[in-house]
Amino acid sequence: MHRKRIVQIIILIFHIHLSQAQSIEPEGTFLQREVKIGEEISFALSVKYDKSLNILFPDSTYKFGTFDYNSRTYFKTKTDSTQSFDSVVYRLSTFEIDSIQYLQLPIFVMNNEDSLAIFSNMDSVIFIPVVTEIPEKPELKSNTELFDINKQFNYPYFLIALGLLLFITFVIALFFGKQILKAWKVYQLNRKHKKFIQQFFNLMRDVSSNNPNNTTEHVLAVWKRYLEWLEKKPISKSTTKEILVLHNNEQLKDSLRMIDRCIYGGENSKDLFDNFDYLMKFSIDVYNEKIKEIKSR
Repeated sequence: MHRKRIVQIIILIFHIHLSQAQSIEPEGTFLQREVKIGEEISFALSVKYDKSLNILFPDSTYKFGTFDYNSRTYFKTKTDSTQSFDSVVYRLSTFEIDSIQYLQLPIFVMNNEDSLAIFSNMDSVIFIPVVTEIPEKPELKSNTELFDINKQFNYPYFLIALGLLLFITFVIALFFGKQILKAWKVYQLNRKHKKFIQQFFNLMRDVSSNNPNNTTEHVLAVWKRYLEWLEKKPISKSTTKEILVLHNNEQLKDSLRMIDRCIYGGENSKDLFDNFDYLMKFSIDVYNEKIKEIKSR
């Protein structure tokens, strides 16, 4: 008896929902009366129903007949003491060429896991053809005018190329970075050294021939500055005695002292060119040692 009572209640509830659903009359209408191929058109679907019911409208997965779904806009539900009112506007487009095209949409009344589809009235729209007549032998018109097309920068390919370049750079730096750094330092030293040798030789020649544009003190200062850059020591402001503390070399000592006598004692030395020539050879030896040091790291 208890089970029979439950079945009766379920049947009663079903009949109540069914009677409520049967009183629902969805209304569907096109908001424009004409449409062209590919043109967007709006279709409004509205329904008034008992507020105790749960209804759903078709979504983008529904088949809209000869129309393609573009988007939709829901409007807020309006409810009074007994009934609710819902509406939605669908934006559709068609690529069919039927002169009159029809559409009828349902609403779905939900009952537990089941649903009942109730269709609206059917509405129609007139299709306006773009091409009204096709001649048997179409006349083709040539157009040879050139139009400027704005060139768009391909950012996705640029970012891919940039990422690939950065990756390759990272790999090269990881495996060959030390060798590349050594080669760069050697290149910088070699470039500076060649420039110094050319400049210093010209100054040696000028001062040996008593060229008034260059003095013995100026030539010595050029040598000191280069040696300071090469060894990263404050040689340009050092005296001969201080330089000899850093480099214990007898021939260097003799050459520097002979040059000092020419600068500070006013002596004229016939061997001035030879003394400067030794300074140049000494700087070449320091340069070669520096190169060996870099390569051996």
